[in-house]
Amino acid sequence: MQNETYTIDDLLEFLAGFKGPYKIDIEKADATIMYSIARQVFKGVALTDRQFALMQEKLLNYRTQFVSHNIDFDNAINNTRYPLRQIDRSKYIKIVDTIEQTSDKGPFIKIRFPFKKSDIMLINEISSIDNYFHSKGSHEHFFLLNEKNVYNIVDRFKDKEFNIDEELLDYYKKIVGIIERKKDFVCGIYDNELLNLNPKAKDIALKEIGEFNNSTKILYIDRKLRYGINHVDDLPTNTLTDKIAFRNNAFYQSKPNNEPISDLLKAMWDLQRLPMLVILESSKPEEQIYSILNYYRDILPTESQSVLFRQDGESEFNQLIKDRKLNNWVDKDTKIVYISNDKLPKLMLNTDWSPDTTLSFTSSLHRSVDYYVRKKGDLIIFREEHISTIRRYSKYYG
Repeated sequence: MQNETYTIDDLLEFLAGFKGPYKIDIEKADATIMYSIARQVFKGVALTDRQFALMQEKLLNYRTQFVSHNIDFDNAINNTRYPLRQIDRSKYIKIVDTIEQTSDKGPFIKIRFPFKKSDIMLINEISSIDNYFHSKGSHEHFFLLNEKNVYNIVDRFKDKEFNIDEELLDYYKKIVGIIERKKDFVCGIYDNELLNLNPKAKDIALKEIGEFNNSTKILYIDRKLRYGINHVDDLPTNTLTDKIAFRNNAFYQSKPNNEPISDLLKAMWDLQRLPMLVILESSKPEEQIYSILNYYRDILPTESQSVLFRQDGESEFNQLIKDRKLNNWVDKDTKIVYISNDKLPKLMLNTDWSPDTTLSFTSSLHRSVDYYVRKKGDLIIFREEHISTIRRYSKYYG
């Protein structure tokens, strides 16, 4: 004899074991989704129309078990505890002037869609710390309106049933046209010729490394991020110098087991990558500084190098600095500055000296050191076999 009238919400809670004396055996393939929705209704959240239809379909497989417990399954499966929850399933991409949650100035590209893992993955491909905003729990995503974001967004979402502003589509078509005729518009190195370089960037390049020719070509490639060179013809990258020059972003991992320190320092010299900031591990600075001092011994005078930290008390590291006369002032002629990974010396903030390159023996840096490094130079080398987990998954580091 039936004692109570149940709903589909009750069936889900029975199945998940959230209430009732009934034991329902659930198939492994159904467990994740059905337990998830059961938890939802147990918390008092109504089903959506799609959840209702899906649960009606899946629960049919368990009808016999429910009936055996004298439950009116056929009535329960067609009734809900609450009215179905209405979901806004609109999907659009448009230009907006502001973001309500921030004071940032636009315009922005706004992407709106209900949660879908494949669409979220596309967002993750193009989002970055500097140009992306999303409020947790929201279905809205915002990007700065610029050519790169227009291309990346429209190119990924144009065939996914989104309503896209005509203005954005027009921007996209123009960008595609430029990409198809890169040589006419995009700054790059084509067939050993440097084209479309910004005049201001050209002036800087001429002062730093001279005219573009066969001997300076690798230097221009190495500094492509600095000069705004967006295209480089594919060329063999056989040497360590080539590998560093052809990197895709500012960061390069130099694994000690694959790249001897002497090869790395030679590449820095060949690429004219001084002045250089060297970050030593506070726990073992002596052995790390030795490798650099010994390599540059006959190339750089000690007067052009400076160590800006000491170990507590007496130590062989402190004695080394004294013996090698590395306690020098930092000025425009300084070629290498050594600091520790656990503290940024105040002097670094109060001097005009700035590194072209950072070579760090660890990716675990104090926050102030990390911030300084990211703001200085266009080549940051981490000299270790395994990058720290936090940094490996950070958007700052590709």
